[in-house]
Amino acid sequence: MAFCQPCRALVSRHPKAARWAAFIIGMSIFFTLLGLVSEPVNGIGFCKIYP
Repeated sequence: MAFCQPCRALVSRHPKAARWAAFIIGMSIFFTLLGLVSEPVNGIGFCKIYP
């Protein structure tokens, strides 16, 4: 997958920010998928979480 030239330049100028953005996007996708396949949780200290 090839990035466009401005995107490549931005990532090369800010590699740490690009890693953090990739990490946050990955975590959001993970928790979204986890919410889709899990049952609602109800316990002490938890609110109900629905997929």
